[in-house]
Amino acid sequence: MKKKSQEIILLCLMVGILFFTALNSNLYFKRFDVTENRVYTISDVSRNLFKEIPEQVHMTYYISEKLDKRSPIPGQIEDLLNEYAVYSRGKITVSVVDPVKEGSASQAERLGVIPQQMEVVEQSEKSVAVVYSGIVIQYLDRFETLPFVLQTETLEYELTSKIRKVVKNEEKSIGILVGDAGRTLSQDYALLQDNLSGDYTVREIKRGEGIPDDISVLFVLGNKDFSKEDLLPIDRYIMNGGRVLFCVEGVYVDMMRNLEARKIEDSPLYDMLRNYGVEVEQKLVLDEYARDFRIPQQFFGSIAWQVIGKYPHWVAVIRQNVLRDNPLTARFSGLDLLWPSPLKKLDVEGVKAEELLKTSPRAWTMEKNFDTNPYNAHVFQATRSETEGQYVLAYALTGMFPAYFGENGDSNQEEEIDRKSPETRMLVIGDSDFASNLIQFSASRYNLTFLENIAEWLASEDDLLRIKTRVARDIRLNTIQDPDTEKAVYFFSQIVNVVLIPLLVILYGINRFLRRRKRRYLEWGGA
Repeated sequence: MKKKSQEIILLCLMVGILFFTALNSNLYFKRFDVTENRVYTISDVSRNLFKEIPEQVHMTYYISEKLDKRSPIPGQIEDLLNEYAVYSRGKITVSVVDPVKEGSASQAERLGVIPQQMEVVEQSEKSVAVVYSGIVIQYLDRFETLPFVLQTETLEYELTSKIRKVVKNEEKSIGILVGDAGRTLSQDYALLQDNLSGDYTVREIKRGEGIPDDISVLFVLGNKDFSKEDLLPIDRYIMNGGRVLFCVEGVYVDMMRNLEARKIEDSPLYDMLRNYGVEVEQKLVLDEYARDFRIPQQFFGSIAWQVIGKYPHWVAVIRQNVLRDNPLTARFSGLDLLWPSPLKKLDVEGVKAEELLKTSPRAWTMEKNFDTNPYNAHVFQATRSETEGQYVLAYALTGMFPAYFGENGDSNQEEEIDRKSPETRMLVIGDSDFASNLIQFSASRYNLTFLENIAEWLASEDDLLRIKTRVARDIRLNTIQDPDTEKAVYFFSQIVNVVLIPLLVILYGINRFLRRRKRRYLEWGGA
């Protein structure tokens, strides 16, 4: 009897422990993420968002039941939203709503949630259903919306940046200044403009025009037609702590003149960049590790791409040749530079320069008699033996930059100017074509992702950048840069697929046959 009472007491204690464990499971829990970059674990930045939120933030996930039943993604999205709530110490609340069932579809659409059509099969009949999967983030009388979400790779970045934006009530603006008279933002950099406009207000700045104080980041694309007077607003912007991306080149390749290449002589921007600590060389860099040159062809009403062959002028930068300590390139996903020029570092007091991007060790340069015709591949190697080596293509600069112009607009070369910027950041890349619509010809749309990351880094959003890039991978298939290694890997894969795997299958079959014959022999012998 006593033993039975003890068993009942132990059972009650166990039930009680399980009950209280379940009650506290939302507050105390542990998840194990064994992925390389811990992509399914909410970051410390997102966990600590509650410190930045004075009042309560409410997130509403509008999800249609029909979509929820047919895809695992809505469940993953809901789990991520609940993690925000759990770590927020009550500052973030979450609700999940089916707008069709609850009659709130019109309200969801007014808030910016966009319905999508989906083909469904019910009782052997096909039909088209209107489904929702959008997130609305509300704070006080303000809101931000993710119109339609059906992936989780960058969702944490989007949620955290939207929460910060709605709480701080700040609009981030990017100014884009095109330095080539023959190019415009809307025509030649339309892909870049569209890509940036999701997170930033994009504003075109004319050459020589003053740069507004509310511009968070300035992109200077090209340098062919700058006058010295055009540079004064840029220098003053930097002296006020502005952050700038300079995409400059020493050699201009004219697409309208059959890829005619010529040096950009006496660009005043070269002098200003030397003043900040970087020299642009008037050369073209070629690399054995390069993209293919492609030409669009009309094929039955659609566009097909004819591949001419490897084009050393279109340099493919890979993760082995980037600075891994910088958050901008810590998890590099690929970048292609089109007709780039090499850069050199100059020592400037108070400025730290880091080699952000480099070619492979098998690169070389053209300094004169530029030949950029993709059909003249035999000519490209002419200067290789004399100039082969590794070249720097981009510098990340931080520090207090010396002024190039004085208070009265005179440049630093005529007089000694003892004036510096506050602590700020700058990036110099020896190419501007990589940011243009030409990336369609080189199949380099990941360049746009890199440019987005540059904007984040220049805006000092390092913590957000780490969230955004931790799932990034170099998606190009040919990431082995050494030709000898590439041949060895190809040969090994051929041996494995053509010889080793079939041989193993044959050996396994022979082994099975011999074992079966032996078993039958023993059975017959026993009989």
